Amino acid sequence: MHGEASLASEKRVRDEFSAQLRAEGEHALEIARQLLDTTAVLDANARLQRALTDPGRSADERVALADTLFGGRVDALTDSILSSLAAKRWSKAMHIVNSLEDIAVDAVFFAADAQGVTSQVSAELSRVHSALLNLPEVLSGLSDTRASWDARARLLNSVIRTDELHPLTKFLIDHVAHQPRRRRFLSALNWLTGRISEHEGERVVTVTTAVPLSDDQRSRIHDAYAKKLGTSVYIDSIVDPRVLGGMRIQHGPNVTDTTVVAQLQTLQRALA
Repeated sequence: MHGEASLASEKRVRDEFSAQLRAEGEHALEIARQLLDTTAVLDANARLQRALTDPGRSADERVALADTLFGGRVDALTDSILSSLAAKRWSKAMHIVNSLEDIAVDAVFFAADAQGVTSQVSAELSRVHSALLNLPEVLSGLSDTRASWDARARLLNSVIRTDELHPLTKFLIDHVAHQPRRRRFLSALNWLTGRISEHEGERVVTVTTAVPLSDDQRSRIHDAYAKKLGTSVYIDSIVDPRVLGGMRIQHGPNVTDTTVVAQLQTLQRALA
């Protein structure tokens, strides 16, 4: 968890650059790529993390180090973000990397805004999460970083046709699969769905049922969750005959599952 200094530093940097990232439009995706490449470099080198956050060095010295490492290799905006991060105070060295990833994800969302597909990406992330929720063996395989990426991609595609997802959705899923950053795959999806819901200011509520929702059911679920969450909501209805009966409702990382499959799994755990 971020310490107080890290939370304050991340907020200042995100506030400082959000307008510029939004103004980049679709090019914000390239900024995101560069920031995530830098995240991977720092994740693999704890010494660099410590050097860029060393309180024994002045802010100017840390900024100069960031410029030596990355300056001229990235866009000017990426370079400015890295410099701003290096100039801030951090409670722990790894927090600068967490914040770098957070800003990169912000940039993907701004690219989605520019394309007018943010709600689609949000709904697709929730749909992938919902599809994987009751598949523990698949989730275990997706979280096994000892397996090759190709093997994990094949496993994911056995459940979700990722080539049918929007490219920005696939970009985000590929990132958390390639760079789990000590997170289980489902936890990483939870994080992404929560972040994009926060970005939208509207909660996507994904409802999975064996048969299509009636207009009355959709209306009642919409009204109940709009009241519960205190914001407008979008109902993403998924028909999946495998749920057998009942429904699974997800908003961000929160799930209410009354399907027959979930009830059987609960009973099996109780009897084990």
